[in-house]
Amino acid sequence: MTNLDELFSFTAADALAETESKKTNFSGNSEIYKPSIKDEKCKDEKYRALIRFIPFVYDNKVRTTIERWECFLRDVNGENGIYVVSPKTIGKSCPMRNLSYKLYTSDNAVDKENSKKINVYQQWYALIEVVKDVQHPEFEGKHFIYQFGKKIYDKIIEAQKGSEFKDAINPFDFWNARCFEINLSKGSQKMNGRDVTNYDACGFVEKSTPIHFGDGQTLEQTTESKTAFMEWLNNDAPKINNFQWKDWSVELTEKVNANLATYTSTYSAPASSQSTAQNILNEINETVSSPTPQPKVETPVKEVKSSTPDKNDADIDSWIDDILG
Repeated sequence: MTNLDELFSFTAADALAETESKKTNFSGNSEIYKPSIKDEKCKDEKYRALIRFIPFVYDNKVRTTIERWECFLRDVNGENGIYVVSPKTIGKSCPMRNLSYKLYTSDNAVDKENSKKINVYQQWYALIEVVKDVQHPEFEGKHFIYQFGKKIYDKIIEAQKGSEFKDAINPFDFWNARCFEINLSKGSQKMNGRDVTNYDACGFVEKSTPIHFGDGQTLEQTTESKTAFMEWLNNDAPKINNFQWKDWSVELTEKVNANLATYTSTYSAPASSQSTAQNILNEINETVSSPTPQPKVETPVKEVKSSTPDKNDADIDSWIDDILG
């Protein structure tokens, strides 16, 4: 039985602790809000909007964001693309990262080039209300799942920590939280030949607003209003908890293994069986360049449930940071 008083006594310190936690799944969702300067209605290469973060509940505990590592994985020929949430999301060994790092540290120029085809990246998801959207006024007053990267995440963390000159704020306050300005523009540099978005102008503003839910109802500090809000979260709000981590299915694991197997020199088509691909992946993880030998990839689902993190994780993180600048 949910204790409403306990859930709604959510402090700034609670919000920071929860936002920084590493608990995090994939589900295709048409309610994703992902502003972009490439939006067809973004005529001046700028995107401007104002949003309000809304906390949600999972396992009877207030949550702020969901963090996960993701990968759109293709085979070496750029075919058979599949969307994968990396087991690094829950601190487990990631075969995509392991192989990419092995290829990158290879003496073979083709391997080094192929390493660029496998990218595992961080994303965050939060429940929001769109207060104002210059490009899409039809979104205003509606609720979405906001998908964003590390630059926005860092701004949320900084706001919750405060500084010598700024008080810490709780962007996920139930009652009257500060709004967040999305102000995107085209960056002055390119990455891999593509325009880079500048997030410098994004941040929290002085304007604050209560939570609106359902048909514009305002969350008030009454038992009736709290109960109505919880019912809205469970039944009508965007299903953000569909993004919580789920173990890979056997079918997905086979597809991942088959795609990764095409990057190895020992691969010979077709390698569609799970056993053939698994044997090659075992070889990959045995030979990853690292001061400490890598553990073998276990059988499908078991590998995801393994309690052993990547032993060369620090090396790989340093390498990724190097590439991304």
